[in-house]
Amino acid sequence: MRELHTSEIARRLGEAFLETSRSLPAKVLRDLKRALAEEPSPGARNILSVILENQAVATREGIPLCQDTGLPQIKILLGSGVALSGAPLKEVLEKEVRGAHAKGYLRKSACHPVTRENLLNDIPVPLDVETVPGDGVLVFHMSKGGGCDNKSLLFRLPPTATKGEIIAAAAEAAVAAGPDACPPFYVGVAVGGTVVSCPSHSRDALFRLLSDDPRIPPPSPEERELALAIKELANESGLGPMGVGGKTTVLDLAVAIRPAHIASLPVAVNVCCHSFRGGAFFL
Repeated sequence: MRELHTSEIARRLGEAFLETSRSLPAKVLRDLKRALAEEPSPGARNILSVILENQAVATREGIPLCQDTGLPQIKILLGSGVALSGAPLKEVLEKEVRGAHAKGYLRKSACHPVTRENLLNDIPVPLDVETVPGDGVLVFHMSKGGGCDNKSLLFRLPPTATKGEIIAAAAEAAVAAGPDACPPFYVGVAVGGTVVSCPSHSRDALFRLLSDDPRIPPPSPEERELALAIKELANESGLGPMGVGGKTTVLDLAVAIRPAHIASLPVAVNVCCHSFRGGAFFL
């Protein structure tokens, strides 16, 4: 049995949240540069150029990529051969996230949902822990802004819906996010599951886009097929970067297919703006 102190996970997460608030992941930069090279619309090309310039300035000056620095989301795949020691994991993670947000002067966006009183911190941190085989720990993290999270949704299709109808509905939901969600988007789509699990699977699909770790099961051929079809249909919409038009509405998209009840067909579409601040690391 391998022992791992919870403070080590927390320390790495604090560093990761601070870094991604100022610098986009390498994959996102590659996607944006490729989109710029392939985008025929002058207006869309201008927006993509400004997004890339903003990234360069934020990294150089050590300032946030966006005024909405988002709320943290974390998922941990904990190896069954790992014994955690130290203070409770959620306790040390929240302390480290609070410290990272203070150090980086990140906006405190958490408020009471009814009174709207600002809570002056960004906790509690949503944390999912899943036990998997092995003696390592794989940590996914993301800071997601309110504009795109507001446009993410869960809906139900008739259980008799065809593959084409699923593709059309998911693409329509992504495009309907519109300019307020700051396209071009990254999108996680879940097909199946329950009212509880389906949104979580769509979030996990988003996480999958940020990591090519071999310990993560790759998408199935059917998931790849659906993802490509939904992405292509969304990009045919003409919404484009920040809604100015063009062919770049979705930069990348992943699909998770899960079993559903015979009477149900839930679909969750998790939209993230072009400022896709997240990543994964292994301990």
